[in-house]
Amino acid sequence: MNKKVLLTSVAVLNTLAAVAAPTVASAATDTTSVPENSEQVSNTNQNNSDTDVISGSDVTKADTTVAHTAVVQSAASTKAVVQATSSGVTSAQQQAFLAEAVPMAQQAASKYNLYTSVMLAQAILESAWGTSTLATQGHNLFGIKGDYNGAYVSMPTSEWSASAGWYTIYANFRQYPSYYESFLDNGNKLRNGVAWNSSYYSGTWKENAASYKDATAWLQGRYATAPNYASSLNSLITRYNLTQYDGNAETNSGADNSADTGTVHVNVTPYATLQDNNGKAVKNRALSPNSDWYFNKTKTDANGVVWYHVATTEWVSASQVSVK
Repeated sequence: MNKKVLLTSVAVLNTLAAVAAPTVASAATDTTSVPENSEQVSNTNQNNSDTDVISGSDVTKADTTVAHTAVVQSAASTKAVVQATSSGVTSAQQQAFLAEAVPMAQQAASKYNLYTSVMLAQAILESAWGTSTLATQGHNLFGIKGDYNGAYVSMPTSEWSASAGWYTIYANFRQYPSYYESFLDNGNKLRNGVAWNSSYYSGTWKENAASYKDATAWLQGRYATAPNYASSLNSLITRYNLTQYDGNAETNSGADNSADTGTVHVNVTPYATLQDNNGKAVKNRALSPNSDWYFNKTKTDANGVVWYHVATTEWVSASQVSVK
C-alpha cells in the first residue's frame, strides 16, 4: 500500500524560529516532533476514577457493530483492548500516520460536527497508529464491522463483558479504499447512531458535548465495551496535544476554492517555497526537491495562480510542482 503523505506543520516539522534558511521537509524521512519513547496506553492499566474521565449516562445496550481493531491481529490478544503506542511503533510511523490522518479527520469531524481530537484518538487507539492488521489490510481504523460496498476482511477480535470478562469472536470488518472513507464512516456512525437509536451517540456531538472529555465519556460502553475506554482516549489526546486540531476544517483564502485531492511532485531546486493561509511567505520551512506531497484542497489566488494545500496552514504554488 503506497500511502500518500500530507505534511502537518505542527505534528511533523519543527518550527525553527529566526533562521536564514528554511528547513527542507522530506515526506519519507522527516522524523522530528513525536517523542521517541512513546507512552504505552492500555485499557487494563488505567482506573475509571481517572480525573480525566467524565461519566456519561448509564448504558443499557452496547453497539455490537464495532470491535477493537488493534487486537484482531491475534486471537490470543485478550488481555487488553489495545496498546496504542506499542514498542513496535516508531516515532516516524506516528508522524506519518498523523500527517495522513489529521486533514481527513478534520474534514470528517467538520462535516458531522464532532471533535477531531476524539476521532484521531480513536483511530490511534483502535489501529495502533495504523499498524494493525485491519488498518493495513482494510484501511479500517475504527473496527466497524460488516462490509463497505461489499468489501470486508474477516479475522478474530476480542470483546469484554462484565459477566464473562474477555472473550474472542470472529467477525467481518469493513474494508475501505482509503483512510478517508474510514473517518467518514466513523463520523456518520457517531452522528446518525445505530439501527435501534439514531441518537445513540448524541453525547459526542459538539452541540451536546462541552469538551472532548464529555464526548469520550459518552463513547465508553457504547462504542467500546472496554471499562477504561474513555481514559485511554483522554490520555492520547493529552499526550499528543490532539486538541490543536479541533474546530472546523480551515477555510482557504482566495477565490475558486475546491475540494480536489491528490499528490503533487516537487520539480524545482533547491526546494519549493510555501505560503500560509493568508498568502504570506513561510520562511522557516520548505519542501525538498523530487518529493511527493498529498494535498486535500486547492485554491486560485487573485492573480490566477493555483495553490495546493499540503499542510495544516501551508500551500505550495503550481509553478513549483506537478500533479501526479
